[in-house]
Amino acid sequence: MRLLRYINSRTTKRACRHAWIDWLYPPICVACRVIIPLNLTQPRHMGLCAPCQSLFTPIEGPTCKNCGTPTERDVPRCVSCFGKTFHITHSRATFVYDEIVRDLLLSLKFNEDKQIAHSLGKVWAIFGEKPEEEATFVPLPLHKKKQRERGFNQAEILARYLGEAWQMPVENLLERIVDTPPQSGLHPRQRLENVAGAFALKNGTAAKGKRYILIDDIYTTGASLNECARVLMAAGAESVSCFCLAVVERKKDD
Repeated sequence: MRLLRYINSRTTKRACRHAWIDWLYPPICVACRVIIPLNLTQPRHMGLCAPCQSLFTPIEGPTCKNCGTPTERDVPRCVSCFGKTFHITHSRATFVYDEIVRDLLLSLKFNEDKQIAHSLGKVWAIFGEKPEEEATFVPLPLHKKKQRERGFNQAEILARYLGEAWQMPVENLLERIVDTPPQSGLHPRQRLENVAGAFALKNGTAAKGKRYILIDDIYTTGASLNECARVLMAAGAESVSCFCLAVVERKKDD
């Protein structure tokens, strides 16, 4: 009984302390920076106010099998994917890279705001659909230098939330062995050349006969994801697909 009273006392004190912290430092929406009211449990947990949460609209309808971008009808490949070599069996994304997703990801990367990665991971776990195949999530790796500078790898944080929500394993099997220049601003062909040979399996990784799903925040041209898939397939993986938070919607004339 003494132990139970002690535990209850400690729990009560901890709850009171958290309540005081909430009053002194109320949570702020990572998107619009407004204070989230104390009575809104889910938005406080998510770090996103209710109006900002409502801006996340999952992709519905047909999509390109290779890149996951929305299409007008069911087709194996969109126009942008014709003529390309894919080591990825298929790709899907939960959201289109629209204004709110773009602003949050840019702030995450350039302001090194780790909290945004946690909020996006929670949003993705709610709106995303669990993959049907039994596979291991593999986050797209950052180069050690880049990860030291940023302090975290957003793909790993996102993968951890998905893995926990859907009870799927997450493993950091890949490493980025070349600190390549940023992909932004490069032509698709230049992106392929930029990441060629940039990834490798970590020592001791046995990929033969296993299924993997690469996890990343955004699918643009898929050059990095495709290169990672090539490495895993070369090591004997049975299949490699990819699952991204968002996909850049292709223009109709692409």
